[in-house]
Amino acid sequence: MSQWPAAQLHSATVENELWRSWDDESPRTITAAQTVPPLVAGLAIPALEPATGEALAEATRAVGDLREHAARTTGVLGHLSAVLIRADAVASSQIEHLTTSSEALAVALADLRDDDPDRSPYPVATELVAANVTVALSAQRGTEDLTEDWFHRRHRSLLAAVPELERRHLGAWRDCAVWIGQTRQSADFEGPPWDQVPVLMDDLVRFAARSDVHPVVHAAIAHAQFETIHPYVDGNGRIGRLLIHRLLDARPATATAPVPVAHGLLHNPTGYVDGLSAYRNGDLDNWIAVFATAVTDGAHAAVRLVNRIDGIAGDYRQRVRTREGSAVSQILDGLLGTPAITAGEIQAAHKLTPGRASQILHQLADAGIVRLSDHRAGRARVWVAHEVIDAIDTINATIPRRLLDTSNPSGGGEIGSGDE
Repeated sequence: MSQWPAAQLHSATVENELWRSWDDESPRTITAAQTVPPLVAGLAIPALEPATGEALAEATRAVGDLREHAARTTGVLGHLSAVLIRADAVASSQIEHLTTSSEALAVALADLRDDDPDRSPYPVATELVAANVTVALSAQRGTEDLTEDWFHRRHRSLLAAVPELERRHLGAWRDCAVWIGQTRQSADFEGPPWDQVPVLMDDLVRFAARSDVHPVVHAAIAHAQFETIHPYVDGNGRIGRLLIHRLLDARPATATAPVPVAHGLLHNPTGYVDGLSAYRNGDLDNWIAVFATAVTDGAHAAVRLVNRIDGIAGDYRQRVRTREGSAVSQILDGLLGTPAITAGEIQAAHKLTPGRASQILHQLADAGIVRLSDHRAGRARVWVAHEVIDAIDTINATIPRRLLDTSNPSGGGEIGSGDE
């Protein structure tokens, strides 16, 4: 096993949040075991075991194959990033048991509402998953340096729709304890004391800036370190998986083919949690092997999705003959990345008359490319490219998920945050 410093367990006497003055068996204080990870910015990456090296090599090959495949798929190249990030953000949300229908999500992501922009017509779960997709796209496409502000801005965007989250906790390091488990006393994991978070996150930012680490190892360590720090009251799992994209997809020529690692993690979510525990115990090989396998699985899923979207794009051109660059051609291309539209949006985007916009939509509907959705955007009717939506659903359905035990809700949020 590679030598990597294990996190330290610090015992702390804290107030019992379940204390009841009338219950003689209810202690006023309890002992909490807080997990404090080592500083990693300057640590040398140890030599990994042969089996881990093989898993890394396989992940590297799978990512390379995805990127070569994407480069050959010129017809949908400009939309691959949106499609793959959308698929991965949906999977990341599913890890936290946040689900919505794909059609409702498509409508929410298109942001087509034409009434009060400050009043959301969507359920909270749909808003949260949509926010995850939007923030993931922004994180993957962005070129700004990874800083404390990078994390805070994404946290504010990601959790703005959570009604029970105190506003002071949006985009701010936590000022309280977080743990995973039914009670703090019996928690499976508790993060480090909140006053250590700024130093630990500053160290992580410096580690993330390194350029001497294999990209898969770099993303794996940064993600596990972030989840161990648990810097936020809620949302740590999803923010931590955004960090994966920021590091794994930071190399040149990758913007159009991000790797949906969350898909791979959904293959074995229990293994994901066990791998994070191994990292905290100093078993770097175990965690790197779990993570590398997730990268491989995610890259393979992405190739299948790219093939499916490429086939849909070609089929669209067979069903509707149109000249390249025309409004109809541009609309067909746009549906691959944003499969929900309204007549008003088409009219505004392509400077068409209301009659021509309506005519195009009915032309696409007659060809079986779009259909009317039961969801509405304010007063406007929404049309959806159902085959694009179904393609992402199909990839989700191919993953044999073993769902995480939901009987142990986190004291501070999600899987790895409470969002582990």
